Amino acid sequence: MIKPRKLMSSFPYALDGLYLAVKLDQNVRFHLIVSVIVLLFSFYFKITVIEFLFVLLAIFFVLISEMVNTAIEEMTNLITREHHENAKVAKDIAAGAVLLSVIFSVVIGVIIFIPRVLSLLS
Repeated sequence: MIKPRKLMSSFPYALDGLYLAVKLDQNVRFHLIVSVIVLLFSFYFKITVIEFLFVLLAIFFVLISEMVNTAIEEMTNLITREHHENAKVAKDIAAGAVLLSVIFSVVIGVIIFIPRVLSLLS
């Protein structure tokens, strides 16, 4: 059974997590800045609702993967400061996940925005 009071008490922890991700990770801040720029382009070019949903999906996919990457890096650093191959593997795989999400987002951006930019230039 869902306990509303317990559910509501977990939100401050989630908000702390968002705050810490922005505070601690320059990549999260970079992705947030790029996200705002992409959203401004979305409104400027008046993209369709479906296109906007894809843009939002791409934005959230990158931010979520970057936050998971940051959590893995922080946890790995907590466990060991020494070089361990397993720690490197965990960090590299998490970074690879971020790279895939960024590639996905760039593909979405190219498909949606390049035709509009080209028509604006012609």
